[in-house]
Amino acid sequence: MVVRTALGAVVGTVVGGGFLLTLNALVRYCNGGPGRAPCGAVPLVVPSGFVLWAALAGLLVVAGFRLLRQAHGWWVVGTGAVLWVALVAAVYHVSREYLGLYQAERGPVVAAAIVLAPCVSYAVAALFVGRRTA
Repeated sequence: MVVRTALGAVVGTVVGGGFLLTLNALVRYCNGGPGRAPCGAVPLVVPSGFVLWAALAGLLVVAGFRLLRQAHGWWVVGTGAVLWVALVAAVYHVSREYLGLYQAERGPVVAAAIVLAPCVSYAVAALFVGRRTA
């Protein structure tokens, strides 16, 4: 149980960091730096980057689960991806509506959420969904 959770947390941290680096690299030339809204690239960059990194997380989680002889690796991948989106959206909404942060102050909060949300979501999904096979 602990090893599954650790596997989910490590995979989540790796893909969250990769997703943040991808977003910063792709929008840097558009707006002059990370943490600001890219000029019209959000509908293309964010979903395609998310799908790429969620697929990589899926491969890593399933490979780790097979190595650990655990079942339901694909369920962990799906649950973790849904939780990832929900956590980032919740952090963005709270930082925008309730914390009263300006756009420049909101950037580091959302960047931290982009890295930590998949860590938490894949760890929780691996903890509750996976189980040992015979």
